Amino acid sequence: MIVLWFLILLTVIVFVHELGHYLVARINGVRVEVFSIGFGKELFGFNDSIGTRWKVCLIPLGGYVKFFGDANLSSNLPSDKLDKLTNKQIEETFHSKTLKQKTSIVAAGPMFNFLFTIIIFFGIYLLKGIPSEIEYLPVINSVVEDKSAYKAGFQPDDRIISANNIIINNFHDVKEVIYSNPSKEINFIILRNGEKINISAKPDSVEEIGNNGSKNIIGRMGFSAKYEVTYERINIKDSFLKSLNDTFEYTVKTFEGISEIVLGKRSASELGGPIMIASVASKAAENGLESYLFIMAIISINLGLINLFPIPMLDGGHLLLYAVQAVTKKAINDVVLKYYYGVGILILLSLMIFVNYNDLIKQLN
Repeated sequence: MIVLWFLILLTVIVFVHELGHYLVARINGVRVEVFSIGFGKELFGFNDSIGTRWKVCLIPLGGYVKFFGDANLSSNLPSDKLDKLTNKQIEETFHSKTLKQKTSIVAAGPMFNFLFTIIIFFGIYLLKGIPSEIEYLPVINSVVEDKSAYKAGFQPDDRIISANNIIINNFHDVKEVIYSNPSKEINFIILRNGEKINISAKPDSVEEIGNNGSKNIIGRMGFSAKYEVTYERINIKDSFLKSLNDTFEYTVKTFEGISEIVLGKRSASELGGPIMIASVASKAAENGLESYLFIMAIISINLGLINLFPIPMLDGGHLLLYAVQAVTKKAINDVVLKYYYGVGILILLSLMIFVNYNDLIKQLN
């Protein structure tokens, strides 16, 4: 199921991204020859009435649209190719469009990712509302392997009734007992499948740094709590405004996070690839449709934002070239383009290897 949820999430997000390129290209009179989800060998597809081949390919890590007349990395056509086309055919090429038109076509992919996120948030807020209160229950949601809770025998869905003879009403009560007893044995009474069970455990000792820089030793067990959320219904206008605001805020937070990693303020080990996305998507799906759609919206923001980075081969790399052309009023030399996109391929391959390495290390640990 992990693979299935991953494929659904990635396929939808990539489709939305490429649909942006496709629709704005069609609006600007560019003929699209191929709309592909994935790379490599075609698994299945069809031709529409205007000649576009819509297909799904074997390697589902991305997608692309191929414009009519694309001849090189910058979609430019050499003079000998132009001579073989009619005026009508030339007008249908990406090559023939103005810089403004090219810019709008390339930028449309990331913009559709942001628009998609707004739509998801809007739908969630309008249909379900916004969280107004979260109650953390004294019921275990998950247990971290090799931590004290795992070693003591705690399991998901265990309800904690008491700890050291203190009656537990909510998860905050549990935390108070655990925090104040690092490395000290605590006697728990839990309810599992209708039966009361006694469990003794010693919380792990963890150093916590306070806001004023003070250091304290606290206890941690290594389990998380289930929670119930109360929602407040809001009207269409407020749902729309909140969806815009939240999309903007999550975009800013994502950008800040990536910037801090690049500047060395945060560990690069936080970066994840397909394995991490698959794991997150699967866990979100287990928590329901709303949670899954929320993760899809966040990943869509990530895809849109990263594609705007001025890295060769990405949309941002193309936009950088158009900006240079707008300033210099000259086309970019093919030799320069060759090395420019070569650097882009190297960067993307290095990044792909790195995030997959991070994923594997996290799995092994």
